[in-house]
Amino acid sequence: MDNYSSMKLELLAVTEKFREYLLGSNFIIFTDNNPLSHLQTAKLGAVEQRWASQLASFNFTIKYRPGRSNGNADALSRQYLERFASGTDVPPVLVGPLSKGSEKEVGCNEVVALAGRSVEDLSSLQEMDPVIGPVLALFRSGGQPRSEEREAMSVGSKELLRHWERLVEKGGALYRVIRLPGECKDTFQVVLPQCLQEEVLRSVHDGHGHQGIDRTLQLVRSRCFWPGMTRRVEQWCQQCERCILSKAVQPKIWSFQGTIQASRPHEILAIDFTILEPASDGRENILVFTDVFSKYTQAVATRDQKASTVAQMLVQHWFHCFGPPSRIHSDQGRNFESMIVQQLCRNYGIQKSRTTPYHPQGNGQCERFNRTLHDLLRTLPQEKKNWPRHLSQVTYAYNTTAHHVTGMTPYYLLFGCDPKLPVDFLLGRSEDGSFSPTEDWVRDHQESLRVAHDHVKQQLQAKVEKRNQRYNEKVNDSGLEEGQFVHLRNHVKGRNKIQDFWDPCLYRVIRGPSGNGAVYSVVPVSGDGPIRTIHRSELRNAIRRPSIEMPDPPMVLDPEGSLSGLSRCLGILGWFFWRVVQTTLSSQMS
Repeated sequence: MDNYSSMKLELLAVTEKFREYLLGSNFIIFTDNNPLSHLQTAKLGAVEQRWASQLASFNFTIKYRPGRSNGNADALSRQYLERFASGTDVPPVLVGPLSKGSEKEVGCNEVVALAGRSVEDLSSLQEMDPVIGPVLALFRSGGQPRSEEREAMSVGSKELLRHWERLVEKGGALYRVIRLPGECKDTFQVVLPQCLQEEVLRSVHDGHGHQGIDRTLQLVRSRCFWPGMTRRVEQWCQQCERCILSKAVQPKIWSFQGTIQASRPHEILAIDFTILEPASDGRENILVFTDVFSKYTQAVATRDQKASTVAQMLVQHWFHCFGPPSRIHSDQGRNFESMIVQQLCRNYGIQKSRTTPYHPQGNGQCERFNRTLHDLLRTLPQEKKNWPRHLSQVTYAYNTTAHHVTGMTPYYLLFGCDPKLPVDFLLGRSEDGSFSPTEDWVRDHQESLRVAHDHVKQQLQAKVEKRNQRYNEKVNDSGLEEGQFVHLRNHVKGRNKIQDFWDPCLYRVIRGPSGNGAVYSVVPVSGDGPIRTIHRSELRNAIRRPSIEMPDPPMVLDPEGSLSGLSRCLGILGWFFWRVVQTTLSSQMS
């Protein structure tokens, strides 16, 4: 609006805003902008000429109409100012503040209401409201209710009576007068009937960018008031489906941490790929094998990540060197879950386990080594393009160094002897020349390995307990129950900075974790999908806005005006039945 003149703005409206409606039609443009009517002969700049050239595909005539005669176009923007220029009436309730100029001209002192409804309509709705109606009748009578009258009122009416001193009536409608923090004048809050509360909340929250609880509450508080307003706004924002799907959970969900523990070497082999900068020969992938117990690791450079490559490297660089393990653990990459790898595991009698999707912490052994490997290769001085030549050397250096968890070298735990290092030859260290009988050597070797393995088991258990204790202090999740509805994390390929955080498809939890785990089995509610195993961090409770509202307990009067005992019992029983239905529906949705 500040960058263009009125002539440019109206020309832009002609060329852009109504194009789809006017193509192929013969029409007349009436405008109160006189220069625009001389478009064919006017001296136009480069921008205007480009806009005007777009009009060549239209069949139209521009005619000038003075502003005072152009009322049909100006009516929408001037209707409120013309109606309330005298300042003797309360403006219609707008879901949004009046402009600064109109605020002084109207003289309403920031009294606001609902679009499309007059003050008379608002007054009628207040009179019919079961909460506001009794209070409004008492307010007009000029006296506060007696004790027996107060007892007969609903909970909401009693809450509204607490604000008796702040209530005022203007134009027949009831308002609450407060002074907001940082304001120098009073604000008139419309005492909002229950039938309009959802409309207002949809406007200030759903139609206003789905702001958080505090911002939405500030918008409502500066305009409206009703008993229980704060709780209702919080519930509305927390149960907003768009907010649930599009926003991350705050604070972040921390669930109990699981661990993978092995009791001996060759029991569990963890495998994973990492990608580096392309080497001089084109290779950029490294397939990592890590023995979970001893931490012994092998790293092999590959040209691709195909399933056939994984199977070939497993056989050549692990099975033929150390024998097949009891179990192979990996992520859910298609190369690791392929038919080739599954057939390989069946042939060798190997179990296959996997992490949950998008949860690399489930394969922490390899992920942690990948970081160490990157650090070791980063220390190469000049030959970074030839990193495959140094891969075996840095891996040997890692295996012959004491691990911070076990306290021993992976080489010793796997082979039962200390490795030979280049420095040993430099220092002239040699083996003991004395030889013992084979039986004694085997016995001593087995005993040393037994002691080492027992020590490692204790070290691993102690490290796991310490890590879990430190991690579990941050746990803030009580878990999910079987049968509960959830949403899955929405992982979109490519750029996803403004995509929904959660998938709108509903899933149902069919199996929870065992012990203090955090892995759940879920299935689509529609029933047209497989069972999925998902980590708790990838799940969110499916909370929906309730479609029904729980009314206050009905108060049925007998013909004489007093409360009948039988009617009161029937009313309370009906309300109790309604409450049971509401509770059942809420528990199913949550």
